[in-house]
Amino acid sequence: DGYILRMFRTPHGKTQFQQRQRQQQQHRWQAPARHLLSWPWSSKQSSRLLAGSGGKGVEAAAAGAAARPVVHLQHGLLGSATDWVLNGPGFSLPFLLADAGYDVWLGNVRGNIFSRNHTTLGLLDPRFWAFSWDEMAARDLPAMLTQELLLSGAGEVAYVGHSQGTTLGLAFLASQAGSALAEHIKVAILLAPVTFVTHVDSVPLLALAQLNTDQVFTLLGFHEFMPSVEVLSKLEGQLCMLQPALCVNILAAICGYNPSNLDPRRLPTYVNYTPSGTSVQNMAHWSQAIRQPGEAVMRHYDYGTSCRTVLGTPWPCNQAEYGQLVPPMYNLSAISNQLVLFTGGKDRLADPRDLELMLRVLPSRHIMLHQHFPDYEHLDFIWGINAAQRVYARLLDVLGALHGS
Repeated sequence: DGYILRMFRTPHGKTQFQQRQRQQQQHRWQAPARHLLSWPWSSKQSSRLLAGSGGKGVEAAAAGAAARPVVHLQHGLLGSATDWVLNGPGFSLPFLLADAGYDVWLGNVRGNIFSRNHTTLGLLDPRFWAFSWDEMAARDLPAMLTQELLLSGAGEVAYVGHSQGTTLGLAFLASQAGSALAEHIKVAILLAPVTFVTHVDSVPLLALAQLNTDQVFTLLGFHEFMPSVEVLSKLEGQLCMLQPALCVNILAAICGYNPSNLDPRRLPTYVNYTPSGTSVQNMAHWSQAIRQPGEAVMRHYDYGTSCRTVLGTPWPCNQAEYGQLVPPMYNLSAISNQLVLFTGGKDRLADPRDLELMLRVLPSRHIMLHQHFPDYEHLDFIWGINAAQRVYARLLDVLGALHGS
């Protein structure tokens, strides 16, 4: 649908890169110019590729399977690929995966700081921001996964998501269960998984849920939510250096904060890169989910049932979008891929009560591991000081077992 997504790739670790350089020199090959590669990709191209080939293009690329297993990392709400690397080598998951021999790809969904381009629409056009995580799961994720399979030559991908990244993964696997592309997902590893949010304990998100978020912001002329502005980010970073407690309060209000497991010296860095922006419609979608009291249902975006404005002009509605009055549900029980869950007992976005609802719906026979950390908050899974030892070491064990290493 015209969105251009930017991805980052770390095809090997530092030591392996040096070894490869020596081997290439011996064979008179030219060494790669960069260790970290980025690739802009249009979801429209991927949709056309999949529709036109019935998955044969992916199968053909998989015939020459890559030597290094491919891992896709998908960021959370208001985040970007940078969330995964901010703790640096030896602590951040992408570096650990690359050093362990994996071909690591970091995705960025439409509307964040790295994916703000479109083939025909500009940022000031409201149509650019007419999306929620429905489109991310239906278009962005398939586009990125297809690109990874084609460029790497691999036959399968291990998917790792955090926060909203887990929502996208589950929505994709549920809606495309049995498809050629879904069958190439070897495992979906979910960090702080979010499917139902009726017990969310985030004050800002609860406040948004009490408002008609999309209508209020649209009336004000806003379609982008919390854009990442470089000057503002730098100002917030300096503020964190001067008053770390204020930074802590901001983070805690949105998604929880564990002061014993976050390096206060890194707070300015975190704030420099977050939030990375999304659409008002996406936040409205989450607000709708929060307003579903105790309902173990993950629904598509609710456009409402009014198909015309008060002036009589056409307006998006459920009847036009879905052919029914109520948005359709994602059938999570249809997922047939292997799942691995890492959850936290103090996660105010992925509340343990919502986790219980999720476990009732997901097919238990496909959950190969569920590891719970009673003391973990939402951000501990990506920025926690001990995440490398407690979470990523176990994650690497799982991948190693699946890949026979």
